[in-house]
Amino acid sequence: MGVGAAAVAAAGATAAAAVSPSLHAFVHRGVDTASPWWILAPLAVGSRLGKGWSIAGLSGVQEGAAKLTLGNRDGREVALHICARSGRGEGIAQSALFDLVTMDGRDGSDATPEDLGRVVMSLAKRIRHNELRLRGDLAPFAHLLSHDDRVAMYGPQRLLLGEHDA
Repeated sequence: MGVGAAAVAAAGATAAAAVSPSLHAFVHRGVDTASPWWILAPLAVGSRLGKGWSIAGLSGVQEGAAKLTLGNRDGREVALHICARSGRGEGIAQSALFDLVTMDGRDGSDATPEDLGRVVMSLAKRIRHNELRLRGDLAPFAHLLSHDDRVAMYGPQRLLLGEHDA
């Protein structure tokens, strides 16, 4: 049984390695760093979110996620990655289309600070409201991946720290 399980695991790893170049090509075809930030409207860079948090930055879609930087008046910064929603949902909050995943170095065993959690939940509520309207460009969504797919494709170090050689 152990040998069979090892063979299945090896076959799965081989299959993932075989699909990875195709997935990478799909994700990066014609990437123009467009972002789906209409889903936050009327919020923008500089908008205050409460609990001392504000939107410090918004990126285009990179490595399968739209990246939002949250800044706190006490100097904390947290990267919030907006990923394609996986079936079970990942991260602190979800909408119908997205998972909101904090990339702050925690591994899930520590509780999210309450102030941050409340802000991310309110952003998810705003996104849920706006995604029902579908009043923006949908093209950037084609480049989003689930968080699990991003970790499998790029590795956790690269996503967390931006280490391209990790």
